[in-house]
Amino acid sequence: MRRTIVIGDLHGCHDEALTLLDRLAVTVNDRVIFAGDLVDRGPRPRECVELAMRHECVIGNHEEKHLQQRRRAAEKLSPDHLKTREALDDRHYDYFAALPRFIRLPEFGAAVVHAGCFPGVPLEAQSTHHLLHLQHINPPATKSYWPSKAPGDHRFWTNFWRGPERIIFGHSVLDRPLVTEWAVGVDTGAVFGRGLTALVLPAWELVTVATRDYSGGKKTLATIDVHDGVKAFS
Repeated sequence: MRRTIVIGDLHGCHDEALTLLDRLAVTVNDRVIFAGDLVDRGPRPRECVELAMRHECVIGNHEEKHLQQRRRAAEKLSPDHLKTREALDDRHYDYFAALPRFIRLPEFGAAVVHAGCFPGVPLEAQSTHHLLHLQHINPPATKSYWPSKAPGDHRFWTNFWRGPERIIFGHSVLDRPLVTEWAVGVDTGAVFGRGLTALVLPAWELVTVATRDYSGGKKTLATIDVHDGVKAFS
């Protein structure tokens, strides 16, 4: 069986992505899937998009936001989003618009999404908002909260998800990869200098390479355990 490699949020960390692919000795026989959020924050968003265009990717909330703000006046954009816009062409936006919300991996009983899945809802029926933004919830209520802002009776979505697919996801920056029976989180905060992580199937092996901190020290670790002692950044 050929390898399938799922890589966490790049956020402009193109050089580190190449280092990871080299560490994994990726060949044309491997399937590489990026978990979204290719752009913003880091130094080389255009190169990250073009790298993903040679492989596979699900749409992330940052790609979604750029599509929503595509025609917004430059002065109304954040400096970070303006920098990304200036690095991209129409073909990159067309690529964002064509990205899938999820990628099934039936041979592994898994699927790749950007953020998460609301429990009890089939993949095809998941809302785009949940697939791209889901974090702390309290089912059956569907509202999702950022970890550091969640009410005390809310928990990270992985505490509720029971399949049938094992969900491989990014979006939530974790202090280490999250590995549970029904979910694997691979966003370890590359752009914050905490490493870029890949999940390699069929072995379910996690591989992380070192990265630089491009954030200027703006990201701090929340005190909230999202699942089994794994913490998320606020």
